[in-house]
Amino acid sequence: MSYKSYMSYKSYKSYKSYKSHTPPLKPNTFFSLPGEPAIVAEARRHILDVFSDLEFYGEGHRYVLHGKSLPSVSNVAHRFVREPFDEQRQAVRYAERHGETPQHWIQQWRQNSFRAKTLGTKTHAYGESLGYLRAGMPERICPSMLPQYMPEFGYLAPLHPKEEAVLKFMDEMPRSMHLVLNEAMAYSGKNPCPERNLKEQLAGTFDMLYYQDGSDGQPEGFVILDYKTNVNLVNDYNRKWGRVLREPFADMTEEDLSIYTVQLSLYALMLQDIGIPIVARRIVWLKDADYQIIPLKDLSETLRQTL
Repeated sequence: MSYKSYMSYKSYKSYKSYKSHTPPLKPNTFFSLPGEPAIVAEARRHILDVFSDLEFYGEGHRYVLHGKSLPSVSNVAHRFVREPFDEQRQAVRYAERHGETPQHWIQQWRQNSFRAKTLGTKTHAYGESLGYLRAGMPERICPSMLPQYMPEFGYLAPLHPKEEAVLKFMDEMPRSMHLVLNEAMAYSGKNPCPERNLKEQLAGTFDMLYYQDGSDGQPEGFVILDYKTNVNLVNDYNRKWGRVLREPFADMTEEDLSIYTVQLSLYALMLQDIGIPIVARRIVWLKDADYQIIPLKDLSETLRQTL
């Protein structure tokens, strides 16, 4: 695994563990919104009910189902990395080339990772809160975001460029998109056809699920979206030297974009198993006060045959 991929992975894991500041939605927090399509409320209730027995513990980032710990989607996706990053060995090599001690560079890397994690956590909390605020649910604003909230104006102030990018994304979201859930848990193994289930049960928390009503010419169905705050999603070095993921994804470069493609396909698979038709998987890549929507390919069938 490259250093950049490793740092992104560490930041992602730390962010997922920290997200306990907003408890995962449970059936007793079910809500419906005036004017939303009936299918949206039905899907929301179905997802919350079906996965209500899954528990999440921020300490250790553990998903527990009926007393059994399940591997997370993020950990499973990183199994396809051929060569995990060896921090100590790479630090020795880096020190030989650039001076200083290996411990110096390890400290620098960990500090950079912590800074990226903190920024990513804050940005995700802003995005989650703004999504619920726009949907008419100000009570779902994360506690950490309340100092930025002006209730008299229904305004959640963006305080840095990536939050401004989230605000722009929300402002420009088509009216055909209807919020189903933010930060909801799911797990595999719910397909009524046993042979369609993964051999190993796993769990995760997806960022956003929206319903696309088809009124703007796009396919009707549900769309999974995930905020990403990475400086880069592709790895030019690995692309140049042909470093790829393990089989069956040896046609995909070892880089964050590939890992995220696997992750979103796993989330989609879990929802499709309970009858939620997923028509698109998209990354919302947050840049400085701007964003880019990146559609991802569907790896669900390959994952079903592999895991």
